[in-house]
Amino acid sequence: MHKTCLYFLAILAIATACTSNNNYKIAVSQCASGQWREKVNREMLAAQHLYEQNVLVSIFDAQDDPERQIHQIDSLSQTDIDLLVVAPTESARMAEAIARVKEKGIPVIFFDRKADTDDYAAFIGGNNVDAGATVGRYAVSLAHEISGHRPRVLEVTAAMTTSPAQERHEGFAQAMKGHSEIDYVCINSDWDAQNTYKVVRWQIASGQTPDIIFCHNDAMGMGAYKAVSEAKLQGQVKILGIDGMPDEGIAYAQQGKLAGTYVYPTHGDEIIRLALNILTKQPYERTNYMSSVLVTPDNANIIAMNSRELIKQNDDLITIQDKLENYFGLYNAQHRVLIASFVSILLLLAALLLFWRAIGRMRRATAETRKAHEQQKRLNEEQTRFYTNASHQLKTPLTLIAGPVKKLLNANSLKDADHSLLEIVGRNVAQLEGLVSSVLNFRKEMANMVSDTNAAPALNTQQSAPDTLQLQEGRLSLLKQEDTEELSTLLIVDDNADMRLYLRTLLGDKFYVLEAADGQNGLRIARELVPDLVVSDVMMPVMDGLQFCRHLKEDAITSHIPVILLTARSEESQQIEGYEHGADAYLTKPFAADVLVARIYNLLKSRQQLFDNQEERGKGQEEETVKLSTQDKLFTDALKEAVRKNMHNPNLKMDELGDELGLSRVQLYRKVKALTGLSPVELLRQMRLQRAHTLLQSTTKTVGEIAYEVGFGTPGYFSSCFKKQFGIYPTDLRTGM
Repeated sequence: MHKTCLYFLAILAIATACTSNNNYKIAVSQCASGQWREKVNREMLAAQHLYEQNVLVSIFDAQDDPERQIHQIDSLSQTDIDLLVVAPTESARMAEAIARVKEKGIPVIFFDRKADTDDYAAFIGGNNVDAGATVGRYAVSLAHEISGHRPRVLEVTAAMTTSPAQERHEGFAQAMKGHSEIDYVCINSDWDAQNTYKVVRWQIASGQTPDIIFCHNDAMGMGAYKAVSEAKLQGQVKILGIDGMPDEGIAYAQQGKLAGTYVYPTHGDEIIRLALNILTKQPYERTNYMSSVLVTPDNANIIAMNSRELIKQNDDLITIQDKLENYFGLYNAQHRVLIASFVSILLLLAALLLFWRAIGRMRRATAETRKAHEQQKRLNEEQTRFYTNASHQLKTPLTLIAGPVKKLLNANSLKDADHSLLEIVGRNVAQLEGLVSSVLNFRKEMANMVSDTNAAPALNTQQSAPDTLQLQEGRLSLLKQEDTEELSTLLIVDDNADMRLYLRTLLGDKFYVLEAADGQNGLRIARELVPDLVVSDVMMPVMDGLQFCRHLKEDAITSHIPVILLTARSEESQQIEGYEHGADAYLTKPFAADVLVARIYNLLKSRQQLFDNQEERGKGQEEETVKLSTQDKLFTDALKEAVRKNMHNPNLKMDELGDELGLSRVQLYRKVKALTGLSPVELLRQMRLQRAHTLLQSTTKTVGEIAYEVGFGTPGYFSSCFKKQFGIYPTDLRTGM
């Protein structure tokens, strides 16, 4: 038997080696979207197979939200990526997240933008200081062409919390320095075209019409052009920008809307080349600036033609790459099917041998228990422990075989012969599951027979509880990621690495997935990151799932988190024990993937419906009526008291509120969001407005006095927020009373 097991393990190791994948996995966290960033993305995807090493590039969009990008970076660092490429939304706020990535040994490349940290491997992108200086020198040459009055140059900056805006301003200001014959004015704005339009319109309306306007990107330049056009000043005011995309900045220069634009380089292929140099331990420069060119009406046509040709070639390369990937994907799928079939058959044979050996040992043990009552009792206890552990150890591999086989059977890319082989595997898996159940039932029968021989026999009336969890007709509609504020976060706790991998594969495209190998680490991660839901095994080292669940529900930070227990323990009493420790759902192995996904969405949907009902009931009321656990009620009461005590302070910060409650910023945000459906800032504003609503109805104080009392900086902003919350202005509320 030992030789058979060794032979089986050797074959399994060879099969695993044959299916290994040496691709480097590179994740990209883009700060936002837009035509320039989409061009970078296409170039990086096209470069996946340009070099000797194969690369798998995955691109994620933070949608210009710093908190979303921090959460995105933390989630990606929990996966098996080899390198992370980041374009930070803000320079200062990304530093801690980048430090956490470095602690995990994952190198980080900054591109286009930088963050206020030294925890990165390399930077690559355009030289923003040089871009600003180049445009500045061109602005000076245009100013010298103006006669009859002193030329006036206006710079409208983008958000100065970002490194590109800081560096472009630095370069432009250097170019302006020393030209006392020019009136140079700088006004801070952001990356939005509408705000630039307002700045330029105000300058013209106040009699300070500029001769030259420099905007930090071409979109802002078009906002300036709109204001100039409305004032009938086209051709008199020259507008300069940066980015130089073919269908934007270069086209605007051809049309005469811009007097010039600096082509900010993309070169996504160079980003992938730099990443591979880092991963393969090749020499590389830490700071990599990409050169570029200034587009003017004189050279706009030829640059536009060259740019469009390069884009077309890049798109053709992506098309060829997609076709190759489809071909290799089909080949690899067929190869994996054959390997999976072979390995599954070997696993089934080995499992059958183990089962028959277990049955033989059980029969011999049963015969020996007839010798004495105490010996019989002790042997029964040993058998119970053995079969509990055996069922756990056997049902987990069964789950890992049945799930992937079912998924492969549902694929449309299999050949008929491969599909038939997998159907054979599927039928044998079902037979093996039946054999497991038969063995466990046989154990119960033998236990009853032994009990009948005792002096004081006891009937075993315990039966396996039926699985009452059924799927409703049709699957639950999955929430689309783009329609939600953020993805829900799941924490998977299981000591079996293959089970964690299977669950991550099953759930990774629907949720942010975190992992822990035992209850102790799971509890630490849950307290630190406060996930939306936990899926946990029961039998684990260090801290088992029942202890983990109990600690989770007793902790004020994590008490609200729903818990689903996955286990081979199918006895009714064992399930009751799980619910007594605070579990919200209990699934026995092997489980159907669709049942698990449906149960997760059902728990999350129930909490969302609770928030929706609360919002409908809570308008104009200061107290909420949501049913909470004892721990959650204590936390909510403490939170409300802290808000009421500090409500009058218009400069109240969430960090101060978190310090008072003993929570970090992340813990406060996740806990409040989970219990109320609102962020801490939104909850504070809602409580202020509800308090103001009460004061308007019960006191004679003026609207301004009430606004300051509840913490609003100005009565005007208070009235605007009040109208948005209740659909009526404060003065109208009193008029209608």
